[in-house]
Amino acid sequence: MKIKARILSLVAIMSVVAVLLGGVGIFVVEKYNDRLSEFQNVSERAYLGEKLNRLVTAVVMEARGIYAASDTEKAKQFAEGLTKRLADIDGVLKHWQPLVSDDQRANFDAMAARAKEFHDFRAETARLGTEVSPAEANKQGNNDANRANRKAFQAEIDKIVDADRAVLDDITDQVASFRTLMLTIVSVVALAGISIGLILAFIIAKRSLADPILTLTSQMTGMAGGDYDRDVAFTDRGDEIGDMARAIDVFRVNAEEMDRLKVEEQEREREHKQE
Repeated sequence: MKIKARILSLVAIMSVVAVLLGGVGIFVVEKYNDRLSEFQNVSERAYLGEKLNRLVTAVVMEARGIYAASDTEKAKQFAEGLTKRLADIDGVLKHWQPLVSDDQRANFDAMAARAKEFHDFRAETARLGTEVSPAEANKQGNNDANRANRKAFQAEIDKIVDADRAVLDDITDQVASFRTLMLTIVSVVALAGISIGLILAFIIAKRSLADPILTLTSQMTGMAGGDYDRDVAFTDRGDEIGDMARAIDVFRVNAEEMDRLKVEEQEREREHKQE
């Protein structure tokens, strides 16, 4: 095999290693993006659950303002705030709904049902406080049944939020394990590829180039000093070193022939002088 072909083979091997590393890199990025997308989805759901809990508390505080108002006019500002918080709750549920996973669908539907009960109950509190009297609103809303509805609603929210937090913890663990695995794979592939490349490069450089060239240089030095007896090494090789060796061997044969002719000429001159 020609030296050029050997070098190209080395380049091809290193290219394969580079492609493998690139493929692993793309795989890692895609998997990481999948995990990141899922993490962001679950994080958003957990955030919406916390926000929903805060809005429920805000509704309760506005309702207490209605209960404590001296008349319907004073109750209006609290009723407006309550109504706005209820609209915010509806907005959160609308945003949350498309993010819900299949395994959480039943829990979300149960929570949405509780949300409707809560909405209807608290909207009636606001109506009574502004259209009838704060006392009637207090009678309707400030009781165990209403508190049970609110607690049940928040319990449904907490159930989903707790499940999402568990999923977040699981995703975090998976990402950490995946990261360790991918770092190991990339490191092994890179180390193996670089090691193979260095070994082949050393073999090509030493056995195919350095050693033969040093040997031929030594033989050429010997021929320059008149040593034509040794056969030139590597003349049987089919690569560029073989071409060089055969060229040197031609030079050796020609130089040896010239030396022989010179010796014969000197002998003829001596014989001529003796005559």
